[in-house]
Amino acid sequence: MDRVLIIDDSVAFLNDVESLLRDRYHIRTATTAKKGLEMARLEGPAAVLLDLRLPDQDGSEVLQALHRDVDPFLPVVIVTDHADTETAVELMRLGAYDFVSKSFNRDILAAKLTKALERRTLEISVRALQSSFAEFHDRLVFASEGMKKVHYELTRLAGLTFDVLIYGETGVGKDLCAFEIHQRSVRRDKPFIPLAMRVLSESIIESELFGHEKGAFSGADKAKIGKLEAANGGTLYIPEVSCLTETVQLKLLQFMQYKSIARVGQDPRRPDTRLDVRVIMATNEKLEDVVAKGKMREDFYHRISGVKLNIPPLRDRREDIAPLAGYFLQKFGVQSDGRQYTLTPEAIRALESHRWPGNVRELENAVKGALAYSQSGELQPVDFPMLGVMKREGEGDRCRECLAQRYDELPAYRNAEEVFKRGYFSELMRRANFNVAKAAQMAGITGPGLRKALKTNKVVLQRDRD
Repeated sequence: MDRVLIIDDSVAFLNDVESLLRDRYHIRTATTAKKGLEMARLEGPAAVLLDLRLPDQDGSEVLQALHRDVDPFLPVVIVTDHADTETAVELMRLGAYDFVSKSFNRDILAAKLTKALERRTLEISVRALQSSFAEFHDRLVFASEGMKKVHYELTRLAGLTFDVLIYGETGVGKDLCAFEIHQRSVRRDKPFIPLAMRVLSESIIESELFGHEKGAFSGADKAKIGKLEAANGGTLYIPEVSCLTETVQLKLLQFMQYKSIARVGQDPRRPDTRLDVRVIMATNEKLEDVVAKGKMREDFYHRISGVKLNIPPLRDRREDIAPLAGYFLQKFGVQSDGRQYTLTPEAIRALESHRWPGNVRELENAVKGALAYSQSGELQPVDFPMLGVMKREGEGDRCRECLAQRYDELPAYRNAEEVFKRGYFSELMRRANFNVAKAAQMAGITGPGLRKALKTNKVVLQRDRD
């Protein structure tokens, strides 16, 4: 059972509460602030019921001491007479979770304690996630005029309250820009909650966003707070907004309009929960086409596309390639073996001549691969085989030609992609000396992903020939 500490100088009140709640919680009681604080430090309660008026100390001072000296996440429910309601509300601004009248209803008090305990667990998880995200996210590194404009826009948008839609190709840094808007805003000390779209199925995204009540669906054995409630006061980040189902779009549209939500399975007689959350969304798709295909509601599209930020691809800001490569070199070099690595001028030119279809993420993986296979602290073009700089004599000229010119008889258009892929993966394996791990690193994809591609395109490994 969770331990609940009650600090109140009324013995009759303590006895009443203990008799009502002892079947649900392990109740501990104290009649003075001094004793209550001492018990809180020694026993670590999961929640506290605190009287506003104690004989030896004011309730507001006890509240601050509990959060300062015992547990900053400790949920404190203020116990008050009707005449003290205004003061209780003020204490909520100081960090109290809620308040309850001394003429309480048992079910209401139990419900408040249950939600307080849920909030404590959630806040600990949110703060851990926030700390982790802040610690490990990359810095915004740039030198180009295009990114200087983005840098200015990030600061400008951070000063506004509007929801934001970020456009950009895969790998340009949309996640980082969303976090930068949050960090530069007045919400910086509040949660930044990303919705991990890649690991969620369509069927549970609604529950993840809005939360659910116990029994809302099969497997919902307890109530759960959603990402929107977790982000209250801060920012919710949706990295792939085009993947949201129509049902979720409709509910999110309602939230963005009215800033209130209902959990999945919530009793319709119960009022919606009002929240203060800024929503930042991102996409690598042309949303007009998504709307035309019927995969996005038109009203939802118009609602989210009011304030937009476009992140240019890396090929359009080549001045950023060298400083970004240097940043990743320093970051991963220290992580791998602590050595100091540098790039030769030839390596920098090779990096700047590549088109980077995978943008900054591809550059990051290229640097990782170079560090994995480099034999010295000075990286040469030969350390970046994934860029295609290790060409045979005369191959460079042919590579600049249209690929179609290499065929005496062109394949049918519907077969052209298949022919190209088979040729690409065959050449990739040859350059990697038929080492799947190395080939996957060169291509910027996972090992299982490469094996699947090889099988799909019927590329035979060298060991299969022996």
